[in-house]
Amino acid sequence: MLKPAVLIVGGGPAGATAARFLADEGVETVLVERNFGYVKPCGGGIPSGAIKEFSLPENIIKKRIEKLLIVSPENRRIEIALKDGFICITERGAFDACLREMAQDRGALLIEGEFTSFKATGSAFISTIKRKEDGTLIQVQSNYILAADGITSSVARKSGQLTLSRLYTISSRIKAFNGDYCEFWFGTSHASSFYSWVFPTAGNASIGTGGRTAQECPALLQQFLKRRFGCDAEEMQLQNAFSRYRIFPIPAWRKSSFASGKIMFLGDAAAMVMPVTYEGIYYAMKSGQFAAAAVLENKPNNYKRLWEARFGKRFQLMNHLKDHFFRDDRSIEKWVAVHSSQAVQDIAMKLWLQKEPGNFQLLSYLKAFSSLVVS
Repeated sequence: MLKPAVLIVGGGPAGATAARFLADEGVETVLVERNFGYVKPCGGGIPSGAIKEFSLPENIIKKRIEKLLIVSPENRRIEIALKDGFICITERGAFDACLREMAQDRGALLIEGEFTSFKATGSAFISTIKRKEDGTLIQVQSNYILAADGITSSVARKSGQLTLSRLYTISSRIKAFNGDYCEFWFGTSHASSFYSWVFPTAGNASIGTGGRTAQECPALLQQFLKRRFGCDAEEMQLQNAFSRYRIFPIPAWRKSSFASGKIMFLGDAAAMVMPVTYEGIYYAMKSGQFAAAAVLENKPNNYKRLWEARFGKRFQLMNHLKDHFFRDDRSIEKWVAVHSSQAVQDIAMKLWLQKEPGNFQLLSYLKAFSSLVVS
């Protein structure tokens, strides 16, 4: 039986970051990931400030994006040149593997296998892991369990947590694509409560859109392809320009479930995806850092306190803006129009790219919408 202080279930950005911070402080940590080769459908964008903040190697950056294009339902086009930062486009499989390797280098034990069950025994948990390689069952006794196993978290399910509300993305890869803009296209005909995107990387691009249900996603993607490229998926596939699409759920944030005793929920397992932008990687990594800090202090309630002090008001504001402006095309048009102001662009980019702490930028951003938002 393994007896680490902490068992982390899930080896994506949240779990790997938590493992790294814990192992760095000498805490015995086991991280279990079902499939080291899994690549989550994802645009792969992270703010440049995260590279320095988390001491990440620059070779994970596949492309630097310094310009954004926002297109409204009525084809209002806003081009934004990024200042004091840029968007790093990463390849999610390689990115996640890099984070796990950093944790392993600091002393975390990595196991490829499936978390199958756990039980509480006094102040500890006894978990069972089924190793992928040979099906061997491994018993792990730990003081904490950190659940970083995504929106379909088996830890959450087995501990009786409520199923998270969700939206769905559909994404694919356009081959032989060269572009310098991250594109955000808005319109309910092709993006239901969401936006459609084109994120270029080295020689190709991630393309996709989102909707309320998985069933509506293929039709939404077809509509977006027609609007952006003037053809549908079948035509692009015939030209060998378009890879097979994937549909994937993402959490719709309302209120995060942070912990149940010494079981903590991280990243997507706690619905930590920013409303409107639907950015998740950075916030997943921060959840891993905050959860690790709470474990180091042996004060699990500090996890929620740290998160809400840094991000609680931001998530609430963005959720309020989403509920108000993303009801129909007319409202979305107003939201886009606000961002035609250079001052608003500067504030928004500081919030997004630099992740500045404190509420000054947040209040300034809210003020830009004060004449439009009805509380």
